[in-house]
Amino acid sequence: MAYVIRIKEPAARWLRKYDREIQKRFAVKIRKLKENPDLHGKPLRGALHGYWELYFERRFRIIYTIDYEKEVVTIEAVKHKDEF
Repeated sequence: MAYVIRIKEPAARWLRKYDREIQKRFAVKIRKLKENPDLHGKPLRGALHGYWELYFERRFRIIYTIDYEKEVVTIEAVKHKDEF
């Protein structure tokens, strides 16, 4: 069961700011979400309940949601860890 990955515009804009090497590593990281999005990420609590996070490059967080019925993982945002 492979999930479809969708990237919202704010996350895509963030990604375009960085060089090709970072973009490649980002792609490798989110490919892991295709097979088991709840295994690789961590659910958030409190005000961000319903969202998941995945660390990237030790300094960024990929924020995403999982739609189990439609089998879609939506990348909502990518934030620096200091922005939280």
